[in-house]
Amino acid sequence: MDQKLIDEVLAARARAYDEARPEVVARVHANGKLTARERIAALLDPGSAVEYGVLSGRGESDWVQTTGGVDFLGTVHGQSVVASSTDFTDRGGGYGAGRLGRLLALANEHRWPVVLFTEGGGSRAVVPESAGGRFLSIAGQNGLPHGIFEGMAELAGWVPTAAMVSGPSFAGHATMAAFCDFIVATRGSSIGMGGPPMVEAGFGTRLTPHELGGVEMHEQIGGIELLVDDEPAAIAAVRKYLSYYQDRPSGAAAPAANSIRSIVPNSGPYDMHQVIQALADVDSVFELRPNWATAVITAFGRMGGRSVGFLANQPLSPNGGAINSDAANKIARFVQLCDAYEFPIVSLIDTPGFTVKLPGVALKPQDEQRAERPGVTRHHARPLRALHHRTVPLYSVQVRRAYGLGAAAMAGVGNARSVPALRLAWPTVELGVNDKYTQGFDDIVDPAETRERIIAVMRLTKRSLERATKKRPRDPW
Repeated sequence: MDQKLIDEVLAARARAYDEARPEVVARVHANGKLTARERIAALLDPGSAVEYGVLSGRGESDWVQTTGGVDFLGTVHGQSVVASSTDFTDRGGGYGAGRLGRLLALANEHRWPVVLFTEGGGSRAVVPESAGGRFLSIAGQNGLPHGIFEGMAELAGWVPTAAMVSGPSFAGHATMAAFCDFIVATRGSSIGMGGPPMVEAGFGTRLTPHELGGVEMHEQIGGIELLVDDEPAAIAAVRKYLSYYQDRPSGAAAPAANSIRSIVPNSGPYDMHQVIQALADVDSVFELRPNWATAVITAFGRMGGRSVGFLANQPLSPNGGAINSDAANKIARFVQLCDAYEFPIVSLIDTPGFTVKLPGVALKPQDEQRAERPGVTRHHARPLRALHHRTVPLYSVQVRRAYGLGAAAMAGVGNARSVPALRLAWPTVELGVNDKYTQGFDDIVDPAETRERIIAVMRLTKRSLERATKKRPRDPW
C-alpha cells in the first residue's frame, strides 16, 4: 500500500484529536467544561476505549473527519458500554453521523448499557464535506435522528441508558436524553424542544436557553434524576448509577445499623433516609429525583452486596408522606425501572394514604399542604398497575402507618399475580380501622433483625439478565 496514502490518513486522524486544537480546548476549559473526548475518557475505565468513526470518508482533496461528536465502546466498572458525546465546539454539536445508530444496534444485540452526553441543538441532515468524495463510510451517513430515536425506543426497558446534560440541549439532543432511564444535569444547563435561533416568544422577544428549559426547573418537576455542580460530578454520578447493574459478593452493614431501633419514635416525625441508611450496605445508597415528589424516596443501594431499589415514604415531607399525583408517578416509574433491570425492591411503608382535594371543599390551613386539586384520581392507579406487573421480588417493611390504599401503592395487594416475597412489620405499626389492603404480615420483628431477614430471603432468589426479550417497554415519564 502506498505509504503516502497511509500518511495522509494518519495525519487526518491526528487532526481530529484534542492535541491538534489547543485553542479550542483552552476555550472549553476556560468555561469550566470538558471536551467531548475528555468526557468519554473520564467515563470509561482506563485503557478500555475503542473509538468508532474518526474519519467519515474521502473528500475532494483530503480525508474528512467525522463532525459533531465522538462515539466509543469501552467499559465502566468492567462492564461493556456504548458511550457517545456530542461536541459543542463543532458547529454547536449538531450531530451529522450515522455511526451511533449502528452502535445502538450493537447495544441491543449484546445488551450493553448506553451513555449519551447530549449538548447541542439536534442533528445535521448531511455531511457536505464528503458528498463529492470517493466514498462515504457509515460514520458519515446522514445523521437524521429517526434511526437513533427508534434505536433508543427499542432499548427502553432492555438496556440501562443514561444521559448527561451540561449545556444547552435542544431538539433532537433533548429527545435523546428524554429516552434515557437516568438524566443527570449540571447547574445552569437547559433542556428544551427548540433552540435559541428558532424559538421566539410573542412580540418578537427571543427566549434564552434557560427560559426554554432550565434544568433547575426540570429538577422541580421530575424531568431529571439528579442535578450536580459540574461535569466531573455528573460523570461520577453516571458511573455510580451504572455500578448497580452489577452485584457484589458481599457487603458490610453501615454503622447506622447499630442504632436502627432508635430512629423511629412511637409518634412524631422522623427521617426515613436514616432507616434506609441503616438497612443498606455501608456507603451504597444513591437517591434518584431527591427534590421532586418528596413524599416518596426512591434510591438504589445494596444489601449484602446485592443491588436493590429502595422505595419509601417520607414522613418529613410537607404532606407527611401522603401520596399525591407526582408521588404516584414517581413510585410507578421507579418500580418499572427496577423491574426492567432485575432489581429487588425493598419497600418501607409509613403513609396516611393518597391525598386529594375536592372542588369547593375548604380545608383547614394545617391540612392545605397535605392536599391537591383533582388529579391523583387519574394517577393513583399507576403504582398499583406497575406493582401488579412486576416480576422482581419485593420485600416490604411496615414501619408505622398504613392507611387506605397507601400501602397497596407501595407494595401491591396481597392477591396480585406477583405477591411480596416477605412482609414484615415493626412494633410501631399502625393500621386503619377499615384497612383491607395490607393482607397481614409474615412477621412482626425487632428493627435490628430486619436487614438480615431480608438478605436471607433475597439469597434464595437469584438475579438473572439472561431472558431473550424485554418484559415490556418502559415509559419515559
